[in-house]
Amino acid sequence: GYVVCSESGYALVEEDEYSHCVVSEMFCTSDDIFPLLGELLKKSKAENHISSGDLISIADFLCKIDEDKEVKNDKTGDKNYKLPPLPPVVFENEDLIILNKPYNMVVHGQDDSLEKIVKKYWEEKKSADSLSFKPGPLHRIDKKTSGLTVFSKSLKGAQWFSKNIQDHSINKNYFAILQGYISSSCDFVDQIINNGDKDKGFYKVSASSSSLSNLDKSKNGASKDKTAISHIKVIARGKYKETPVTFVKINIETGRKHQIRAQSAFHGHPLLGDTTYGGCSLKNEKQDFYLQASELIFQKNPLNLPSCIKIDLSDAFKEMLNHCGINNYDV
Repeated sequence: GYVVCSESGYALVEEDEYSHCVVSEMFCTSDDIFPLLGELLKKSKAENHISSGDLISIADFLCKIDEDKEVKNDKTGDKNYKLPPLPPVVFENEDLIILNKPYNMVVHGQDDSLEKIVKKYWEEKKSADSLSFKPGPLHRIDKKTSGLTVFSKSLKGAQWFSKNIQDHSINKNYFAILQGYISSSCDFVDQIINNGDKDKGFYKVSASSSSLSNLDKSKNGASKDKTAISHIKVIARGKYKETPVTFVKINIETGRKHQIRAQSAFHGHPLLGDTTYGGCSLKNEKQDFYLQASELIFQKNPLNLPSCIKIDLSDAFKEMLNHCGINNYDV
C-alpha cells in the first residue's frame, strides 16, 4: 500500500487485480493516517513502493473534503461529546454498508459527520484485529441531499465499488422537486465547469451545453471527464404557492459535483428552494430544497449485492409534495 498526500488529505492507495491504483481509505488529517504507517511498512513489499516520478490516478471524488462546511476542530476525543446516532441501515454485508443519510448531515469533514458516526459504529462492532481498515464513504453526496450513501467495510468492497462507479456501471436514481413545469421526460447532456467563485462557503459549479456529436466522440475515446448526463422522467406537476413545480425521477449516468443542481438550473428548472442555483426561497419549510438519492441498481457482482436497493421518500419530502398539491403519483 502507499500513502499519498494532497491538499485535501491523505489517501491509502492499494493496487487491485487489474494493476489499477485504487483508494481504499481517505484521511482528513495526519493524525488519522500516521498510526497506520507502521502497519503499512510491515505489509508492503519493497518492489511495490512508489518512486519519485511515478504517476498514481485517484478518483477525484474520493479526494474531496465536503465543501459545504469548513472543517472544525475535532471534538470526538472529548468524553463529554456525543455523536449523533447511526442513520438507518438499508443494507449491510462484510464489504459494504449502505445508509439512509438524513438531510443536513455532512458526509465528512466535521465533528458530527456521517464518516465519524460510521467509524464509531465500526469500532464498537469489529474486533481489534480488523481495526487496521477504516470504513470510508465511496461516493459524493451533498450535505442537503438525503438518501442512500455507501461506505466501505473491506478493501474488496472499496475497490469494487470505486471501479464500478468510475465505469458508470452502477445505476443511481434520485427524486427531486424542480421549479417550473417540464412538459415531458428529457435528457440533460452538458459540460460541468467549476467556475472558481465561492458562494456560501463552497465552490459553485456551472453547466454549459454539450452537443450529442461531442458526446458520441467522447464515447469513442476522447476525454469524458466533464460530461454530465442526467435522464429526467416527469412524474407529476403541481404548485408551491404560486410557483409551478415538477416532481421528477432523475437517473444520472455520471457523478459530477453538484450535477443535478447545476444541470437543472442551466436548463431553467432549478431545484425548488435551491437559492444557490437560482431557485426561489422556501420559508418556514423543513428543508431548503428536496433532492433524495433513492435507488441503486447493481449488475451481477462478487459482493452479493441485490440487483436493486431502494428506499421510500422521506416524510419531509412527502409533506412538501402534499404542499404542492401532488398526492397521486407512482414511484
